[in-house]
Amino acid sequence: MQIAGLMLDREEYQLTGPARAAFTEYVGLRMTQPRFANARSIRNAIDRMRLRQARRLVAAGGTIGRDSLIEIGETDVRASRVFGDQAPDPADNR
Repeated sequence: MQIAGLMLDREEYQLTGPARAAFTEYVGLRMTQPRFANARSIRNAIDRMRLRQARRLVAAGGTIGRDSLIEIGETDVRASRVFGDQAPDPADNR
């Protein structure tokens, strides 16, 4: 989670409390899968979360404020197929 925190801080993104818990769970699950590559896997996961967040914001329509732009929510994390209970996300190209 330290790696993720540094990457998110550098890009000025924030995880909500529930998103942080979901991401901690995600990392634990992802580490048990083949081809987990530490920082590279975390970076890829963050990139996919940012893409999901962007799609969510655009789909909601209207004006997008700064707070919305920097906040990654739990749904942006849990949409990953790593959790196994949802259809694969096209942004999650593993």
